[in-house]
Amino acid sequence: MTIDRRASLGEALSAVRDGQRVAFGGMTMYRRPVAAALAIAAAGRRDLEIVTLTGGLETDLLIGAGCVRHLRSCYTGLEVVGFAPHYTRAVQQGTLGITEETEYTLSYAIQAATMRVPFLPMRGDLARTDLLSVRPDLRTFACPLTGVPLIAVPALPVDIAILHATAADRYGNCNLRGQLALDPHLPTAAATTIVTAERIVDTDTLRAMPGGINLSGLFVTHVVEAPGGSLPTSCVPDHRLNVAAVLDYAEAAADADADAWTRWLDTAIGAEANEVVR
Repeated sequence: MTIDRRASLGEALSAVRDGQRVAFGGMTMYRRPVAAALAIAAAGRRDLEIVTLTGGLETDLLIGAGCVRHLRSCYTGLEVVGFAPHYTRAVQQGTLGITEETEYTLSYAIQAATMRVPFLPMRGDLARTDLLSVRPDLRTFACPLTGVPLIAVPALPVDIAILHATAADRYGNCNLRGQLALDPHLPTAAATTIVTAERIVDTDTLRAMPGGINLSGLFVTHVVEAPGGSLPTSCVPDHRLNVAAVLDYAEAAADADADAWTRWLDTAIGAEANEVVR
């Protein structure tokens, strides 16, 4: 590992193109790549398909900015603050395409892409729900060994994976804390992986952190030093979830046509102005 993968946020996110499938790391309101999402919004990217185990503020703001065509997630919301306003409104108005997912279907799809196989089999228990009626891509079949019913979950490769790390070294090795969600798998399912990190440290310091190196730089394309890059979502141990800031976001986003939303987005993008993708 001798390749220096450091880049500015603008340089890294120049890889994001209209119409791509972009996966976000983190979980609900924890360790989300918010600074990266704001830079994508500022760049005016359009027709993105967002993949995230659970969507939070970063996903909702991109929907509000008009960047998202389709969403694959098993939950999208602001957790303790309530509904994600832009997501809820877009689904109700039919302006956002969605693929119904469960934690199992989405994690199996990403892992299948990681393993470079066309699908992974999962137990047929989902046949007891109505999920199969809205997911024609999920095929049932009999296990060739036992005959029990199984469901084939198609692989879901992604174009870009974007994660936020507690710390990283210049080679892209990362230390992640808290709920890892799909973060260990996204880089190996993606053509390009961008990591924003609270700090970039030397490799020995990274190894000495609790958890050590739990994401190899082998799968990271760019690493960006971005202190506070997950705010207002949390990044343990550097900062907690800023509930007051999330409440401010929810209030501003409550009406897509309100001046309050435009002001919020412009102000948030302005705070990242030096990192905007051009």
